[in-house]
Amino acid sequence: MSVILRPPRASDVEAAYAWDRDPELAAWNGRPPISVSLPAARRDYLSRWEDPSVKTFIIEAGEEGEQREPIGMATLYDFRNEGCELGIKIGQENLRGRGYASEAVGLLADYTFEVLNLEVLRGSTLAHNDRMQRVFEKNGFEQTGDGALISRYDNRRYTELSYEKRRNG
Repeated sequence: MSVILRPPRASDVEAAYAWDRDPELAAWNGRPPISVSLPAARRDYLSRWEDPSVKTFIIEAGEEGEQREPIGMATLYDFRNEGCELGIKIGQENLRGRGYASEAVGLLADYTFEVLNLEVLRGSTLAHNDRMQRVFEKNGFEQTGDGALISRYDNRRYTELSYEKRRNG
């Protein structure tokens, strides 16, 4: 198993749109699936992907020498206090829970500390998202707190867990 992170391209719009329309992925993020049309979503994605205050990556997977396929998206955002927040999603359901997110988060941490020269990488997940908790723990993140969150997906209250990884931690 091997993943790479690369900048998004216009040809990635359809895959990103499908991922953002997936009810399971939306629920993990506490929001409803997007309901805008593909042309409207295309304009939004292309605009966001050019935003210098956010760093978006397409996650590709494949073995060395094989054709790599886009399987998800990762984002670094909310740059403040010598750090940033990460967001990640693996698009296809049959690829979730196979280690791709763990590998991608490791690459994001390296990029955050070595290229961006930041001190802390933060992330959060809902308390019932055991997979993401394992991704954080596997990559050396420590849980730093929790709080209540009202989901825009189903208007229910959930516990959100906060994590962070420090450069020299």
